[in-house]
Amino acid sequence: MRGGPAGRAATAEADPSRVVTSVTSSRAIRQAQAAAAPSRPGKVSLISESLNVDFFRDATSELRKVTWPTREQATNLTALVIGVSLATGVLLGAFDYIFEKLFGLLLSS
Repeated sequence: MRGGPAGRAATAEADPSRVVTSVTSSRAIRQAQAAAAPSRPGKVSLISESLNVDFFRDATSELRKVTWPTREQATNLTALVIGVSLATGVLLGAFDYIFEKLFGLLLSS
């Protein structure tokens, strides 16, 4: 069948889980409502979710596991980074200067 709404029989046959039955006892009604409605967390859960307490607790525990460098190691590594950065800057500056002169010669002739 193309287009248009399907009849009641066709809907029930297509998906038997969608068949609606009447509930008579109040206990069954409460159970059905509890199953249908998502459970809502209490205020404590909402606060911990909004502040993301678990994240900070995990981050703190991970930071305790870190082997921190000594002051001497930190100084040496900082000097190494600065030195490599300066050397890279000088090298790139030299290439820039060389290519500038080469393009200047090509364009002037």
